[in-house]
Amino acid sequence: MQSEPTGTLRVSAPMSLTLTQLADAIPQFLCRYPQLSLDLRLDDRRVDLVKEGFDVAIRGSDKLEDSSLVARKLMSMTHVLCGAPAYFSRHGVPDSPEALRQHECVQFSLSGHARLWSFRKHGAQGDIQVDVPIDGRYKVTSSLAVREALLAGFGISLIPLVYVRNDIEQGRLVTVLDEWSTVETHVYAVYPSRRYLNSKVRAFVDFLIETLA
Repeated sequence: MQSEPTGTLRVSAPMSLTLTQLADAIPQFLCRYPQLSLDLRLDDRRVDLVKEGFDVAIRGSDKLEDSSLVARKLMSMTHVLCGAPAYFSRHGVPDSPEALRQHECVQFSLSGHARLWSFRKHGAQGDIQVDVPIDGRYKVTSSLAVREALLAGFGISLIPLVYVRNDIEQGRLVTVLDEWSTVETHVYAVYPSRRYLNSKVRAFVDFLIETLA
């Protein structure tokens, strides 16, 4: 019933997305609501909101599963296939999705598409889809760690563009198979119930929409 958000807001959020897209804006959010405290837990695992006592969670998913939670879409992240110029100079540039079987593929292991990378292209005979099974030597639960492996010239990966845009623009990474489209991950704010949405949850979801849109 209060119009001004007060109390403690408990939020679960993925580490890579928060550090790259939200962390610098959160102090502004707290300055906007001086009666509000934020307990932000950065964890790429999928938490049980009700059981663990979270008010809001930020989730990225290729396809959000059915549940009793309310989900508000915040943004979509397109993926690119990329690596460092030094890697491609040593191992060559793949000329087809199938050629990835001969490359060192770095996997973000918490992704829903970690083990199968899908590529689509519109051809003369209609849409073409190629699914490539991936079983790389380096699997890691952080997209930022994937990025570091790419910058080190270790391998190639399918990674959200938002994490590597500056690296691509500066030439530290280059994209390949650009004629193929790849997976898109949607990012949601999820919370237990719309009916009893309190002012602190509403304020934070509005902040997420404003920041990530």
